[in-house]
Amino acid sequence: MALARISAAAMDPFTLDALKAHARVDFDDDDLSLTNMGRAAAAEIEAHAEVALLRQQIIWTIEANVETATSVILPVAPLAPGTAVTINGEAVAPDAITPGKHPVLRLPEGMGGLVTITYEAGYGDEPEDVPADLALAIADQVARYYDLRGSEDGKQGLSVAAARIAARYRRVAA
Repeated sequence: MALARISAAAMDPFTLDALKAHARVDFDDDDLSLTNMGRAAAAEIEAHAEVALLRQQIIWTIEANVETATSVILPVAPLAPGTAVTINGEAVAPDAITPGKHPVLRLPEGMGGLVTITYEAGYGDEPEDVPADLALAIADQVARYYDLRGSEDGKQGLSVAAARIAARYRRVAA
């Protein structure tokens, strides 16, 4: 199984002002560091929550079993507004897709072997399109990075708030 994410958005999924406000930074000296922390936090939130914050092209290659493959849960949610899904370059009928928090794609009957599924995921193209709770998770993670920069004493990983928020978006493995 291979998964590639190609960003289509021309901007970051946060605003520097929001990060600075949450981290209680009222000067400009650390703007570059905070921006880099924001990008790292957004990538960590996306990976943990299995979402695309802003529009991304998703290319997912899987091995489909002819006898058992009927549908698959798409690995990165949500489907971007107006997205088309393709399998091996062929458009999928809209009724083969169940959108939602964890979109499902019904595979064509008899499909087997290596299958490449391509679609766009993401909440939109602007930072304002990111759900408020995920924007808060990014800001909280940045505040954690900022407060612990250079420290070896802080625990690694997501802040408690960021982890709890991101967990609400994850799939539960069957």
